[in-house]
Amino acid sequence: MKRITTTNIERRLLRLAVMAFALPLAAFLFTACSDDDDIVKTPLSATSITEAAKTVSTLNFSWQPVEGATQYAYELREKATETIILGGTTNTTTLLATNLKPNTAYEMSVWAYAALSSDKTTSSKITITATTNEVIPLATPSDITSEWGAGTITITWPAVENAQGYEYQYEKNGETVSGVTADNSLTIAGLPVGEYTVYLRAVSDDENFSDSESIAFTFKREKAEIWRTPCSYYSGFFDETFSCDIVAYDDGNYEIAGLYGSDKALEFNADENGELLVINAYKVNSPYTYVDAGDYKLCLYIASGYSGVECSRTSGYVWYYAYIYDNAGNYLGDGYDEVTWGGEDEPTDAPAFLVGEYTETTSCQDFLNGVDWVTVTGQTSDVKIEKVDDTTVSLYNLYGLGDTLTGTVDLASRTITFSLKEDFYGYYTFCQYDEPETPVVATIADDGTISINNWTLWYGPYNYSYIYGAESVLVKK
Repeated sequence: MKRITTTNIERRLLRLAVMAFALPLAAFLFTACSDDDDIVKTPLSATSITEAAKTVSTLNFSWQPVEGATQYAYELREKATETIILGGTTNTTTLLATNLKPNTAYEMSVWAYAALSSDKTTSSKITITATTNEVIPLATPSDITSEWGAGTITITWPAVENAQGYEYQYEKNGETVSGVTADNSLTIAGLPVGEYTVYLRAVSDDENFSDSESIAFTFKREKAEIWRTPCSYYSGFFDETFSCDIVAYDDGNYEIAGLYGSDKALEFNADENGELLVINAYKVNSPYTYVDAGDYKLCLYIASGYSGVECSRTSGYVWYYAYIYDNAGNYLGDGYDEVTWGGEDEPTDAPAFLVGEYTETTSCQDFLNGVDWVTVTGQTSDVKIEKVDDTTVSLYNLYGLGDTLTGTVDLASRTITFSLKEDFYGYYTFCQYDEPETPVVATIADDGTISINNWTLWYGPYNYSYIYGAESVLVKK
């Protein structure tokens, strides 16, 4: 077979033919690419941002929708530190930023995104500055006034705007008493004689307001007279009788007013043995106690067996051994002195003695809302006592609950024993605290004031007290 060979001329002709084909193809491809690169994308229009309602911890923004936008990017920064607080994308045109700092400037930026297939690109970024609200301090309570009544003091002040309550604190018997009252008044009962300071401030749970500064209100608990009865003062040394008064005060002490016919007084009480305990001595050198009797100075010999005290509004006596001196210090003599009064019988119609309308003041811990314990201090209610029979009274509206209790009166022991009532206020048993089978016993003071202590509302199904530490005082109007 004859071998076919390619000459140089043939090879050149073949190369030319290949080049002639390749050049038009390259030109075509170059032209196609150049057409795509000629498409120019334009940015989306920028939005505009508006600041809406705000609080101390929130900022609310809205922005205008952008035609052609598929979503929006946003970024919230704390302006002073440039710390990014929030960032992301959204299909909406609003944003509520929460948990922010009060009175703080923030920068909000928003920009729009276009679809990848559109002829638009991302819009320019728009930024505005917004500042959260400042927390407003509540006004401090002011113009505090007070009013005493039956051993209680009621403190009142004008309501503070936007306050939800008032926090108080004071010392009583060496212990701190504190709580919150929703009213712009506070009633305090059971204070011994002395000076007290109540600290008050307006409070609110609203984050837009901060608690006010505290204000101190200082007052004195003065003793108040609760009854006065004429009596006779017999001096053993002078063998003479003087007219005077026996006075009872709400601090539990007594006074012989008009000692030896003067304007001086002997303030006293009884010790645990029923013997004289002098309150206003100007000098004590036990067992001798010195008191001022106007034209005379009395040195009372206060030793066991040398004095005695028994006091009630209707009858009583006080006696002691006295050494008598003039104001120059000269000894005049000595002898037993005795003060006596009354002797009439106690009222025989006990219920009639108690019948009337009273102001009841109660302090306790209260769980009647079933959610949390509430400290109740000096809550007042109008109550009424009526006669049921010769030994029984009814008590209506204790603690403002609109229910009626029945009690047996023993005037000799000055008590009212309230019957256990197992449907009190619809669900509870009225009884002693944590003793559902023990009735509550009230005590009657000489002035007719009634004290009901250590009572509770016991809920049997859960064996649980819904009130404890209850102290109620009823004072006849």
